[in-house]
Amino acid sequence: MTTAPNPGVQNQMVPLPNGTRVRLQNGSVKTVLEHRYSGAANVLQYLVDKQKADWQSAKFCTVVQPEVTAPVIVPQPSQQAQSLPDGRLVAPATRHVIATDADHPNANDQRIYRTPGGLRAAQLDGRSRLFGANPADHPQILNLTTVTDRAFTSQARLTIGDYQHDDSGLHVNVLVEGVLDQVAVPHDLIEIVLTKPLVTPGKPTEDTQLETMLVLTPPVNENRIQFDAFYTWAQLARLLGLPTPGADLRHAVCTAFPQLGVEARWYDRLASGANGVLHTSGGNKLKDGSGQITLRPITQDDRKASEVVRNTDWNLSEVLRASRPVYVAYQDLLQPGKEMATTLEAESEFLVDSTQYQRVLGKLADLLHTPSLWSELGVTDLKCDDLDKENGEVKPRVSKDSYFDTPGLPLLTHGVVLRRREVKKDEAGVYLFAVKGRMVSLGGTGKERIRLASQVHLIDPVQQSRLEHFLADISVDNAFARVLNDALPGFDPSGVAIRLVVNSKRVKYTFTLENSTTVEFSADEATAAFSGKSAMLHCIEFGVGHPGLFIGQGPGAQGSGAQSSAAPVPLQPAGGTPLIMRPYHVAADLDNPALFEKRDYHQYQALRDSVLAYLFGTPEPKLELAGNKAQRLAHVLGMTKEK
Repeated sequence: MTTAPNPGVQNQMVPLPNGTRVRLQNGSVKTVLEHRYSGAANVLQYLVDKQKADWQSAKFCTVVQPEVTAPVIVPQPSQQAQSLPDGRLVAPATRHVIATDADHPNANDQRIYRTPGGLRAAQLDGRSRLFGANPADHPQILNLTTVTDRAFTSQARLTIGDYQHDDSGLHVNVLVEGVLDQVAVPHDLIEIVLTKPLVTPGKPTEDTQLETMLVLTPPVNENRIQFDAFYTWAQLARLLGLPTPGADLRHAVCTAFPQLGVEARWYDRLASGANGVLHTSGGNKLKDGSGQITLRPITQDDRKASEVVRNTDWNLSEVLRASRPVYVAYQDLLQPGKEMATTLEAESEFLVDSTQYQRVLGKLADLLHTPSLWSELGVTDLKCDDLDKENGEVKPRVSKDSYFDTPGLPLLTHGVVLRRREVKKDEAGVYLFAVKGRMVSLGGTGKERIRLASQVHLIDPVQQSRLEHFLADISVDNAFARVLNDALPGFDPSGVAIRLVVNSKRVKYTFTLENSTTVEFSADEATAAFSGKSAMLHCIEFGVGHPGLFIGQGPGAQGSGAQSSAAPVPLQPAGGTPLIMRPYHVAADLDNPALFEKRDYHQYQALRDSVLAYLFGTPEPKLELAGNKAQRLAHVLGMTKEK
């Protein structure tokens, strides 16, 4: 769609079917794809057809001021969970609701409460101050489409379909997707923003937002939104605060900021009545999707310089593009188009006996089917990854964990995990390889601990010599080997091979808390054998920060970053200020007491304690800390001496 002025509807009064009369104040109307909705009145009819109740924030009208407050649809809580077509359960009361313009007719209040109209007004004011009053001089949003995609069931995300930059400016295609049965009533409020990397060491609160690109209120039941954005180099230079007179603006932008990002923010009505960010995706950190734009090749020096910034995000990852040095060095070992990830995992793991294990499974199944209890535990949503779609019962998944070690078993002895995990539902060619390294605990108790880990996808079958070389290579870009070496300095991977196989039956739940914090819970029955002896243990585990690897959507999904006649740029500005978002954790990120003070970490603690009390009927159940399952099983089987 394109935006075009329509003087013919300036201040026109238009009646709606329910008798409400609205005034089109600014006369700017977006052309709707269907030709039958091309007129101003028909635009409003289009909104009626889509069950849009909030006329002020109508997507196709820049400003719509109601003479009478229009009705607002508010979802009513349900006493029973609803069963979805695929067998999953959802409680309608947990579907989020936004504060609308009609809730706050005053324009100033709309900004305070961050309503759709308030966000759009703030965007227009910011652009007018920076680029002038003429919208033709502002960044352009083109070809906006919304469709229904019933096949999308992943977490809501933003993906950059492709991007290119040439002498005219930066062209970006953006795709925003959400789960159809979780689209808000009456509609979602999604702000799409242009961002820059965090560039100042020791300043984690630095504002990375450059501007609001678009404010979306998608029609009900349309969960796939796509659009194109275009920025001239002069516009980008102004947004970035760079001098513009007489400069090669393309060269100036690419030198000062080799990376930009596009981030989506889903809003929710908070207790205060104001909208707050419920979930984010994309951006320079590639959170839950792909949102990074690279304006020039990123070097090892860039990455090394960025390591002075402490990163407290739980998950960091980057799709292995052909230009990433670690992929160039090990493209015969690493799968292209898939992620290398590092995580800071907060874990609490406890041993239980077989009777307690069955009790836990039963209590959790009851909780899943009783949404009325969720709020008592501080839970906004609960899902079970192992819910049988046919009969609605929870069915444990079966997995095989192959633990690698070298002669003498130094990894199993010291509790360092080097593991391949296989699940029955895996497609052919899946080889998920993980390392879980050093951990730190709060006050040395062991109950509160955070661990540094990494995951990567290998090419199956794995070449032994290449695997050994990869595990020993602690160069800047090899985050996986660096996690391993930090856990066991000087580790020699010669002769690394599978030494212990653990077969597990696991049930996994995901608890969603306020501000979209998610905590994973798993209940495991694990068995292993060695030299004719077998062992079994049962354990339950809470975790925040476990990675969900995002698979790229083909070569174009991560952006080509194609350049034409670009002037050469220096690799690093004077002073070595980091200009990129580091896509991996380093050991120093773990040695940071601030991790234990994060808001979502405190949420994780509270959720863990409340769920344990629910499961065992007492506020502080006496449970033995489980530690590392493989390490414990290896000791019970007589493979190692307890360390």
